[in-house]
Amino acid sequence: MGYYIFSNGINTDKIKSVFGCKDQNILESIKESDTFDNYKDFLPEGLTTTPEKALKNIINGDPYDRKSNFAYGYAVICICKSLGDELPYTQEIKLGYETDFINKFLKESFGVKDFTLEEVMFADNSNPFNIPKIDDWPLIGLLPNSDLKILKEKLKDVAITNEEIEALENGEDEDDEEKGFAYQHIKGVIANVDYCIVNDLDLISFCH
Repeated sequence: MGYYIFSNGINTDKIKSVFGCKDQNILESIKESDTFDNYKDFLPEGLTTTPEKALKNIINGDPYDRKSNFAYGYAVICICKSLGDELPYTQEIKLGYETDFINKFLKESFGVKDFTLEEVMFADNSNPFNIPKIDDWPLIGLLPNSDLKILKEKLKDVAITNEEIEALENGEDEDDEEKGFAYQHIKGVIANVDYCIVNDLDLISFCH
């Protein structure tokens, strides 16, 4: 199975304003999303708070169940997916497999040094929201718009066309296929960074 990275564009202040707002219309709109349906009932053995209950705690300003810290992370995913922007590139990236290829080919093909995608996205698990500290999953990482502009500058010499990706993915060499997948992800990440910069959004990423 593995762990996968996915992202959204958000107005961080708008998301923060949801915490303790007690607005039942916002709560119900989030609960109507497909993302909420995927997470709402998840409950590891021995714990008592589901992501659905955690979401209600967040919206209503109720005390948190800190033992079920994971549930608040999944609730944040539901909030950001519902109230944030879907990005141009929605393909999930497999942690520790596809991320390795991305880091490798950014260095080998484009000379991007001292770059590790997972560290850029999840530096110190940079969750900006008032939820219990999460012990493991999901990871939450925020890149403010100002940091995205710095990242854009670091990747300014990376140029990849759809034709290059298609040629690599159809190549007979196994390395070509891996390179093609990496190039597709790199191109997509840059498209998401560009989208957030143009629309004055921050980039929030999750991994689980």
